[in-house]
Formats: sequence, structure tokens, C-alpha cells
Amino acid sequence: MSISSFTTSTQTLLNPTHFYRHKRRLRALLIEGQPWFVVRDLGKLMQAFLEERLARNLDPDQLCRAVLRDDNGLAEEVELLSESGVYATLIHFHHPENRCIRQWISHSVVPSLRDASGSVSSDAPRRRLLRWEQQQLSVLDWQGQVWVPLGELPQVMRIG
Repeated sequence: MSISSFTTSTQTLLNPTHFYRHKRRLRALLIEGQPWFVVRDLGKLMQAFLEERLARNLDPDQLCRAVLRDDNGLAEEVELLSESGVYATLIHFHHPENRCIRQWISHSVVPSLRDASGSVSSDAPRRRLLRWEQQQLSVLDWQGQVWVPLGELPQVMRIG
């Protein structure tokens, strides 16, 4: 099945994973093992209106439509952007903050999506997201302990 023509019926609503950056939500999910992101959410993160522009600037295989379960459990049809489409968009709509968004997506969001899919062996370290009050911290769960990346330590110290 071609991913650009991916559709789903309302009986099989897809459940996205919610990620937060500066209290702004980014919904993402794996489709056929590949990360896809809600265009509207990415636009809010970038503070740019993307919906109309992406169809002109990206290849057809980087966009698709799908039906997701919204916060109330109802069907919501959304436009999705592939991982390569996200990176192309961040380059095309240049803004200094986009580098930080790209790093967050490539270092936290995508690995968390893949780890949550269960594709990693059970004895290997697993990335987890600790969440509280629309904030989250990417940590490793390994051998029964939670490991905080050194770069995230200042954020942890402000919380506690």
C-alpha cells in the first residue's frame, strides 16, 4: 500500500502519541514503521501556517491524510507529514528556532515513537517520556533505573 494514499475508516481510528514543547502539542504516530506528524501541530510549533504551502513545496509521498482519534475520542481527519517532510519543512521555512525543533524531533520524538512500538528488545535501554503539567522529559529506563541525559539535568533541577 502506498503511504501517500493511506486512509482509514472511522472504525479504525489511529491513536497518536502527544509530545509537548513549550506547552505546544505535536501529535505523531508510526504508520508502517515510519514516523508521521500532524501538519497543523507542527505549524503551531513553528508559528507558521503550513497547510496550503506544503502541497506546493513537498513531494506527494511526504503528505497523506488520515483519521485520528481526537482528545474527546471522536474522529478527526488530519493532514500528516512524513519525517523527511518535517525536516524539509524546517529547512524551507527558515527560522533560528527551527534548529531546536529539529533536534527535539530527531533526538526525542522519533526515538520515543520507535521505542513505544516495541521494536526494541526488552533488556535494552528504552527511551521513556516522563510527563507532568504539559511538560515532558526524555529519559532512559535501563535495569530498573531512570537515567536523565546530562543536557536535560538543568530542567530536572528547576522542577525539583
